[in-house]
Amino acid sequence: MDNGVKFSLKLLIDEKRNKVVLAEAEQDFVDVLLSLLTLPMGKIAGLLKDHKTVLGFYKNLNKSVADMDTSHFETEACKSMLLDPKSSKDTHRKRLKLNMSYTVPTEFFVCPSFFKSPSCGSRAYSNFNTSKCSCGEEVQVEQVIGDIADGVFVNFRSSFIVTDDLKVTPNSIGVLMNVLNDLGYVGYSDLRETLIDVGFEQVLTLLGCLFTSEAPLTSTFLRKTCMTSKRMHEMFSPPALENGNANPGRVCSVKVFVRKLDREILYAECNEDLIDSLLTFLVHPLEMACSLSNDNTIFGCVGNLCRS
Repeated sequence: MDNGVKFSLKLLIDEKRNKVVLAEAEQDFVDVLLSLLTLPMGKIAGLLKDHKTVLGFYKNLNKSVADMDTSHFETEACKSMLLDPKSSKDTHRKRLKLNMSYTVPTEFFVCPSFFKSPSCGSRAYSNFNTSKCSCGEEVQVEQVIGDIADGVFVNFRSSFIVTDDLKVTPNSIGVLMNVLNDLGYVGYSDLRETLIDVGFEQVLTLLGCLFTSEAPLTSTFLRKTCMTSKRMHEMFSPPALENGNANPGRVCSVKVFVRKLDREILYAECNEDLIDSLLTFLVHPLEMACSLSNDNTIFGCVGNLCRS
């Protein structure tokens, strides 16, 4: 990852309110912005470990895995998968001008008989060349995925409008004027246009602001800090329980120790089933974490970015 990479972003600023109204962005910035949705939550927790942002649960869980001895996992690979989860999106992120993920690009291996022998009935692949095919051979033939001469997630010929709450739309004069009108502005008379350079640190701050701010562009580029939302405690209330259609499936027994004074849970004792379930939160990409949350949950502005 090249932390020295920068690209330009045009901001329209309301100086009276000290607010970014919108940004005009090219494909490079929008690709990086959308790539944040593909990052596993554990990876995000690692990136934001030194930032004051509301990811305490994920940070604690990620640190617990890192500090835990390998003997407590089924295999060493299990620990590696949690700390550095692989994703099919890795092959896309490696083509970004600025890749926020430290993950080594995912490799794909197939059986040597995959293409030439009918005796191999497997059509599966592995990310590890030490795995064995169902026919008994090691999957050592690497499949190379070629680059595509276009944008990563969006078309390189397009430019985009990004509002302060991260709604992304293709740019045009008509769309621009409609966005300004919807925000209560009649033209550009009350706005100042400025061109800024965006690099790794700015995108990292923006990533933190996804969870804590209802105006991430303003928080990142004008205030240069993330303000904590008062409603973040609602982040993960389970939607299935509210509409009465929950499917309980397997049940995990948990023994909790509660302080009598204020009924606060001090700690819990449980078996590996619950721990396995908790650890899967680290490998969920941000987009999935958002989709699993309530529709009325304030998940920063991640929902707007997903819907865009």
